[in-house]
Amino acid sequence: MKADLEADFEAFVETSGDRFYRTAYAITRDRAHAEDVVHAALASAYSRWKGLHDKRPEAYVRRMIVNEILGWGRRRSAPVATLEHPPLRRSDPDLVQTDAVWNALRELPVAQRALIVLRYYGGLSVAEVADTFATRPEVVQAQTTAALFDLRRLITLARQRART
Repeated sequence: MKADLEADFEAFVETSGDRFYRTAYAITRDRAHAEDVVHAALASAYSRWKGLHDKRPEAYVRRMIVNEILGWGRRRSAPVATLEHPPLRRSDPDLVQTDAVWNALRELPVAQRALIVLRYYGGLSVAEVADTFATRPEVVQAQTTAALFDLRRLITLARQRART
């Protein structure tokens, strides 16, 4: 790879790498798997950088990350590993709420979890999520509605269990 393309790729990784990792981790809740997925996606992007760098490389890498995670979720028969997320001060009600959401999110199927993470944690538009999933925006809207319904149901169930 020419030096200017290599420098361009390094700048891309510098500006987007952490965001890719946070997204992958938010979906998988597994640090090692998130790192592996992001590394593989960036390695693939590097090998295609000459034709990719002046297009939409972030969307391309994001799609690769999500596709790999979804494929892993389908291949894996055991539940997703539950690693801790950054420690929360339990006295702060907003943080406790956030903890409840992450716990419920962990119980969603991986595709629903990916939709919620990309749309609300990642701040992507419906069109960007549709591009990531290679589907129509209407499909993303319908699936996101269903995922949010399931997420609310799981949070409600967790609250009910906590009361008893």
